[in-house]
Amino acid sequence: MVRGISIKLLFLLILTVASGFGAAASAWAEPFRLTRLQLGLNAGLTRLVVEASAPPQAELAASADGLGLQLTLPATRWAAPAPDVTAGGLVAALGLPLLAPDGSLNIAIDLIEPAVVERAFHLGPQAGRGHRLVIDLRPADPNAFAAAFAAPVHLPLDTAVDIAPPPPLAAGERRRLIVLDPGHGGQDPGAISASGRYEKEITLNVARAVAQKLRATGRYRVLLTRESDKFIRLNERVSLARKREADLFLSIHADSLGGDRATRGASVYTRAEAASDTETEALALRENRADQIADGTSTTEVDDVVSILLDLASRDTARLSSRFAGLLTASMGETTPLRRNALRAANFRVLSAPDVPSALLELGYLSNPADEALLFSEAGRDRLAAAVVAAIDRFFGVEAR
Repeated sequence: MVRGISIKLLFLLILTVASGFGAAASAWAEPFRLTRLQLGLNAGLTRLVVEASAPPQAELAASADGLGLQLTLPATRWAAPAPDVTAGGLVAALGLPLLAPDGSLNIAIDLIEPAVVERAFHLGPQAGRGHRLVIDLRPADPNAFAAAFAAPVHLPLDTAVDIAPPPPLAAGERRRLIVLDPGHGGQDPGAISASGRYEKEITLNVARAVAQKLRATGRYRVLLTRESDKFIRLNERVSLARKREADLFLSIHADSLGGDRATRGASVYTRAEAASDTETEALALRENRADQIADGTSTTEVDDVVSILLDLASRDTARLSSRFAGLLTASMGETTPLRRNALRAANFRVLSAPDVPSALLELGYLSNPADEALLFSEAGRDRLAAAVVAAIDRFFGVEAR
């Protein structure tokens, strides 16, 4: 009797275990399901959200032509209607999810301009939504794009793919020092608008507005290279930032294209020995001539110094400069129109500090009536200043995701 009961119990146990293995095998065989794709903007960054039945793991690589990206989700089944995703931000188009021979799902991402991952993180199920992989893209120059995707990037990740942000301040550590450089001044008016107003005025006014907002946060110390209508040599601007051990240097400018009243929009520049395009090279030549307005000094000596500084320039400083420039471009895009391929590079002397992350912001074109009205209005300056502060906050990791 006892033995019979034991046999029955054993039989039931075998059935239970087999059933359990069958359920587990069925669950294991159930493919990972991709249920939704979303594209939008978040704080100026282009955000792609991948929703799935389990925490998504993905791989992001440069496309074969080097002009876009390919997102790959391993062993994935598309379990929704074809995504209705319109272009937005840095993304010109999203391709339909395509099943590869190995069972993975590939999604082509066509880019309007080069971009890198600012951050990519996982969100758990909530409010009827599944697991989500959130990918934020920011503009980057072609060199940063190539370096970031020299090999496929595995997502999610905690930091940008091209470089981690500066570490947060320790308790009691000094506040970050931001050096703002209002372009031109004194006998150097800079660009002149069609109505006769000067670039040197708007750059100082915007720098003051940015400084006021930065100081109001209580997180930063701020220094302006000039507080009044005064001429300051380019090398003196750079030296000031280096001597004070600045954490960030931002040179502020506005441009003009003479008889061209149609071109408008902001653009952001980093330092590069070779310009990203002929227009940017011409702009750098104009800005670099500023010192010659004061006297007839030859630029040969300055060029030698620049060459030495370039040799000394740290790779991390250059990459941090690129990261800040990308964040600034994204943030400015929420406030004002941007030039196409708004993130550019050229041999700007004012960005030559080898140990201070630096960028140059062109606020817009004084030759364009809409840009001129924006730049010379208090409301316009306030919007521009807020965008700069938002980029600085994000660069130093202040803004939570």
